[in-house]
Amino acid sequence: MNGPHNSSVNPAEITRPNWPVLILAFVAVVLDGYDTIALGLSVPALSDDWGVDPAHFTPALSLTSLGVALGYIAVGRLTARFGCRNVVLAAVVVFTLGSLLTAWAGGIIELSVLRFVTGFGLGAVMPAAVAQATALNPARFRQQIAVFVTTGISLGALIAGILGAALIRWFDWPSVFIVGAIASAALLPMLWIWLPDERAVTGVQHAPATAKHDASVARLFDPQVRGRTILLWAFSFLIFSVYYIFSSWLPTLLTSYGFSTGLAPLGSAALGVGSIIGAGVLMVAALRFRMTSVLAGTSVVAIAFLVLSTYLGADKAMLLIVFGGVGLGLQAGMIGQAAVAVTLYPQRTAATGVGWTSSMGRLGSVVGPIVGGALIGMGLATSTIVLIACIPVAVAAVIVVALGRTARPRPTKVAGGRPAPVGVS
Repeated sequence: MNGPHNSSVNPAEITRPNWPVLILAFVAVVLDGYDTIALGLSVPALSDDWGVDPAHFTPALSLTSLGVALGYIAVGRLTARFGCRNVVLAAVVVFTLGSLLTAWAGGIIELSVLRFVTGFGLGAVMPAAVAQATALNPARFRQQIAVFVTTGISLGALIAGILGAALIRWFDWPSVFIVGAIASAALLPMLWIWLPDERAVTGVQHAPATAKHDASVARLFDPQVRGRTILLWAFSFLIFSVYYIFSSWLPTLLTSYGFSTGLAPLGSAALGVGSIIGAGVLMVAALRFRMTSVLAGTSVVAIAFLVLSTYLGADKAMLLIVFGGVGLGLQAGMIGQAAVAVTLYPQRTAATGVGWTSSMGRLGSVVGPIVGGALIGMGLATSTIVLIACIPVAVAAVIVVALGRTARPRPTKVAGGRPAPVGVS
């Protein structure tokens, strides 16, 4: 079942992980994560190169997130019509070309347009990759698979932060986008050869009318899930908002602590390291606790590290460690919301559920950089901005606790007869 031409199998008969699909889906999302923060970590160097204030890049940062949000919204219908494999391929082509052209952008307007188009491709990749990976792997592992694939965003951010600092120092900011485009272009033939069409593999084909109905956002408001959909969307919006304040502006904020423009991208790397650790914590903790309880805990962790950062002054090493803790708490929430969504809705609605929930997050990621830019433009101290960011995280923690209390446990059995965590139970 590793290739598009194999005979079909009943989804219920899939009992072992399909590693080629998992790895390809994961790598596609890694490149998504890399490209998503590439502009944010390039802003200090771009500001110096173009001679404009960093706050002037707010439209480009926000339009990137807007394009991603629209990609998330569209992905359900796109996968229903063309299949997850074809959507992943097309989306990677879009953000490969968009990233390459960004390297030759000559002004704010041109940069903003290119990032908007690139963002649409970035937005379509993650939900389609998660939906395909869960469709072609054992159903009892859907939540863990969703966490694993979505973790690619964290690894991509980590790679961008570490590699971006060196690239900017040695070759200037365009190299960040050129390297991302080369990596994406190298992935394309692998996706074409080894990423199967999930409809051909499982033999599950639906009439266009049925597929359109399953992909409709109205399915997310069926009576049994309506309240949880609203709470999940609110949680996603708030967590994404705060994370993207820091992923977009942390390199700029760190310059106020004495970081050079060459070292400031290490702040993004610190967020990425924390994000990877947070994803690991999420996967392990979800085996024993409700996902909503885990997300409430990681939100509290984010608040604790945010408050701690205000007491560190100009201690560069400790600041990077603490913002790694912030990344742990916030990115766990961003990954966890996709894991909740993928198990909250039927498999045929999974891409729509993940896409729309993530789009609410991306709406927050549009608002976040705008708010961050406004706060920086007001001349507020970095410590004040950090404390303000604690407020929406605290609200998100309350919301996810409420989400857990509205959940109806629906345990399923795994090998050995143990109940597996399902959805938000």
